[in-house]
Amino acid sequence: MDKYILGLNIGNHDSAAALIKNGEVVKYIEQERISRNKMALGEPPIEATLECLNGEGISIDSVSAVSVGMDWKYRNEVYEMSVEEKEKYKMFEDINWFLPSEIFGEKLPPVYSIKHHLAHAASAYRVSGFKECAILVIDNRGEDASTSLGFTKDGEITFFKQINIQNSLGIFYNRAARFTGLYGKYREVGKFMGLASYGIPTMKMPLSPSRDKFLFNGLPNVEDESIFNSIGLRTKQLKEYFEANCFPYESGNIEEIMSYANFAASVQKSLEDVLLDFVLELKEVTGMDNLVISGGIALNCSANGKIEKSGIFKNIYVPPFPSDSGTSIGSALELYYRLYGKSTVDVPIRTAGLGIAYSQEDTLKVLKEYEGKVRYYEVKDNELFKFAAKELSNGKIVGWMQEGFEAGPRSLGYRSILADPRTRSSLIKLNLIKEREMWRPIAPSVLIDNYSDYFEGDPDSKYFMNVAAIVKEEKRKSIAAVVHVDNTARPQAVTEKQSKYYGLLKAFYELTGIPVLCNTSFNSRGVPLVNTPKDALDCFINREIDLLIIGNIIIEKV
Repeated sequence: MDKYILGLNIGNHDSAAALIKNGEVVKYIEQERISRNKMALGEPPIEATLECLNGEGISIDSVSAVSVGMDWKYRNEVYEMSVEEKEKYKMFEDINWFLPSEIFGEKLPPVYSIKHHLAHAASAYRVSGFKECAILVIDNRGEDASTSLGFTKDGEITFFKQINIQNSLGIFYNRAARFTGLYGKYREVGKFMGLASYGIPTMKMPLSPSRDKFLFNGLPNVEDESIFNSIGLRTKQLKEYFEANCFPYESGNIEEIMSYANFAASVQKSLEDVLLDFVLELKEVTGMDNLVISGGIALNCSANGKIEKSGIFKNIYVPPFPSDSGTSIGSALELYYRLYGKSTVDVPIRTAGLGIAYSQEDTLKVLKEYEGKVRYYEVKDNELFKFAAKELSNGKIVGWMQEGFEAGPRSLGYRSILADPRTRSSLIKLNLIKEREMWRPIAPSVLIDNYSDYFEGDPDSKYFMNVAAIVKEEKRKSIAAVVHVDNTARPQAVTEKQSKYYGLLKAFYELTGIPVLCNTSFNSRGVPLVNTPKDALDCFINREIDLLIIGNIIIEKV
């Protein structure tokens, strides 16, 4: 009989659900993709849970247990909040909030809380393919830790060092992004990371490496404060430090964003210095060859690139879902290990299409609603690849929707907007379509067999666009659209397992001699990646996208 574990991330943001079947990840759905509320702010993952169950054709009665990637009861106690403040977080302890009885019934499987950093660690290690590895978890905060250093042995995850929330790197980086005015409702720290490449790290920062766990020796000590109070105090200290010491000495001057370039570079460099010291400590303690990284800061592809380039560890793995939503997978795999003893998945995660897929019939049914707005026809795979490759080579922008949607925030060839990488005009077009700032880079997808011709580093760490790599000097002109100002890119190595996208890349390579495409997420500004054929059609019609391909259906505007 099949054994199912349902994993959930619940909280103020990034709610998600994952379904584990016999120790393997079969579905992973972020709530925002269903509700269309970016980051699922304030939402429990109810629809995501239902889609996971429906996708497997089961009800919650078939689930052995439910895991949650945060111990909310413990967290609410150790934060030492006021009664009024605690009331805001009390609902996360209420099972009926995220598994309401009117939807899932009165009789539920047992619900287990998995510590937040343990869930992050499991989301990386248990899907990495490594039998043993060192583990680095870095984020804003969990229950009582902001950084955890550990390792695995015989399936067990052990942390030998944890750094408290008073010394949170996530709070530091978020506060720095706020100082520039780039940080908004959806926590746009990626913009800040992109800006850092334009600057020189000339400014002194209050953050520096330290083995004694006190990372902010440049700021007054807040160790004696409660976690809740210390967050507010540290945030205030950082704001005051930046305004007193960092040009342009004022916050949010976004109209002159390049004036913050040296500041952003200095923040990024100080973060990287601390992370590299953590990695060195992990190597010294564990002596292992493999490293996995998870937590929100693991989305910092520039820092990940520096870690790989350091050569401290031979192999590095960052999952496609290192932020809080991924704790749904991590907590479920951790619970599966505890209940059934299986430590890792049989098939390591190297592709990320774990979301909802739609049939040709689903798409054709929706297309009837767009009569007079589009024309369309169906083709076989080989014809599809050749046609799309030719259109891309002629400068067309292509919306591309295939199979189940991506796990995690990066566009990975399941819900993508694609373009020819050979000209910078592609970057301009894509940033205009997405209403993105022109200084922000566009990422490349590359055939894995050709990765080393174009990029430095190991292709085996590059499946999910979360590790930056230097573009080889002799190739920069040929893929100019994806080369950032610091000569890096955030590549995705594409394997034959992702057959449709691989087929398109191969056809483009055969036509142009370039095994690379520009790949950005298929969505409009402030809206989650498209999920359904209707989402894709609406985005296609309302943006300057020339062609839409859903499955084997080619769609053009009338």
